[in-house]
Amino acid sequence: MKKKVILSLLAVSAICVNLTGIFNDDFFLRKLGETLFFFPLILYYLRKIPFKNSNFLVFLGMAMGATVLSWRGSLWYFEHLRLGMWLIGYIFLAREAIKHTEYERGSKFTTLYFIGVIAIYVYLLWVHVIEIERNLGHELAFWIYVLYYLNILFIAITALVYYLNSFSKKSVFFICFALSFIFSDILRDMEVFYFRDLSVEIVASLIKFAALKLVFLFFITPEKKLRLLHLV
Repeated sequence: MKKKVILSLLAVSAICVNLTGIFNDDFFLRKLGETLFFFPLILYYLRKIPFKNSNFLVFLGMAMGATVLSWRGSLWYFEHLRLGMWLIGYIFLAREAIKHTEYERGSKFTTLYFIGVIAIYVYLLWVHVIEIERNLGHELAFWIYVLYYLNILFIAITALVYYLNSFSKKSVFFICFALSFIFSDILRDMEVFYFRDLSVEIVASLIKFAALKLVFLFFITPEKKLRLLHLV
């Protein structure tokens, strides 16, 4: 059996372990699946991974560190450290996108669309932050979440600018994983602050796994503009 097939099966197995933990409300299996997923993913793309790229290394280190910290459960200081590590990782993802972005003046429609999308996202983000404030124990936790979601807003704006000015396969991967991280975080907060729903937890977990794979695809893909036909 080929190495890539074995690693793919191991990655799927890690996802299954995680989903089993969600179904059975088993914290150990849930976190074990999240942790194990990194290893076959790294080994699968090992020969193509740009180890000289500091943005990739910092994100990977922060993502794995945040996953390890999540084993400590809901202790507030570990939870905040975990959020802080994801925040740092997202900053370096945005830094990589900015490096590849070449500004080009768009049409008035594109500009209005961009402003409209950002305005809607800012409004929804503000409503969400106000809602979770009622469920946070102290002001420090609230401001950590504010900083975290401002960072999410920054990576969303970066993704849109990068995509609209690049139209490359690399930019498609970036905007896809940016949206995946955003939806995954929102679904996670639904579970933490509102109500526990099995389907929400499953979807959030699957989206997070997909986002991590898209990050690897983004970093190993060269910057090359797509033809309009490939974007339809």
